[in-house]
Amino acid sequence: APGTRGRWLSRLLVALLAISGLLSLSYAGISTYIATKLVYRAQTPVTGTPARYGLNYAYVTFPARDDGLQIKGWFIPGVLRDGRLTADRTLLVVHGTWKNRADPDAGVLELSAALAHRGYAVLAFDLRGHGESAPAPLSMGMLEQRDILGAVDYLQRGRLPYPELRRPRVIAGWGVSLGGASLLFAAAREPAIRAVVSDCAYADVTPIFEREIPMRGGLPPLFTPGAFVMGRVLYDVDYYAARPVDVIARIAPRPILLIHGSADDYIPPSNMDQLYAAASAAPGAHAQQWLVPGAKHAQSFHTVGAQYVDRIAAFYTAALGSDQNAQR
Repeated sequence: APGTRGRWLSRLLVALLAISGLLSLSYAGISTYIATKLVYRAQTPVTGTPARYGLNYAYVTFPARDDGLQIKGWFIPGVLRDGRLTADRTLLVVHGTWKNRADPDAGVLELSAALAHRGYAVLAFDLRGHGESAPAPLSMGMLEQRDILGAVDYLQRGRLPYPELRRPRVIAGWGVSLGGASLLFAAAREPAIRAVVSDCAYADVTPIFEREIPMRGGLPPLFTPGAFVMGRVLYDVDYYAARPVDVIARIAPRPILLIHGSADDYIPPSNMDQLYAAASAAPGAHAQQWLVPGAKHAQSFHTVGAQYVDRIAAFYTAALGSDQNAQR
């Protein structure tokens, strides 16, 4: 009968709408869960200090640019050959994802110490949401660049722990993975960062997340775009914008050294090729690249050791000149 058919169709429509609603809620719920896991994680404690390497240092706190989040770190004066301390050439040292300024896996503290013993002062700090700095969502460089810009502001105008050394004459930076990408974003905005060494940075973070999220979470790839959307809605994090390849050309004519391990299976070396091509296309570009044989992700320093320090120290000397205090 027509009436019976109509009631059946109405019930079917209600059931379909209910199923659709449940699926949408489930998709949104799972996407929200993934987004939350992506942006927040327990902050890794800082273990070890520059004193382990016989260095003077001071704890520092400074506000990030734009939003004022409190960033924690160390200021480590450089040591000249005659033992005098210097801040003439200061390097910003920036760690990787879910690590901190003392990260032993990538050798961040060890490298900071090696550079300080080469006469470079070091401002090593924890990015927001990492180490001892203020909690914040992980944004893969879009917000973290503010911490690096805050470090520049601190060196230029803040109350420094060694006033007798005076302010740095020049500032440059080294970063690994997330730190390398964030440094590229920051240098594209801030001309006071006079030279950049970026180790195993991504050109675009979304392909990495599109691979890693399903693999690590055991969920179908269709949830990844939803996680990106919920990250934007809930945490104001836009992973689609985390593309250093789009801004690296703005750093020219300041010199850039891109480093990548040939055995990096997390961020493939093709990312360095993309970044190098974009950097080299800028007028007056001074870009270099170094593919470290056999090095896995964030392991180039551990893989080649002193050669790594020699290479980047020579790069900084060519870019920044020698320490003026060494002549006094």
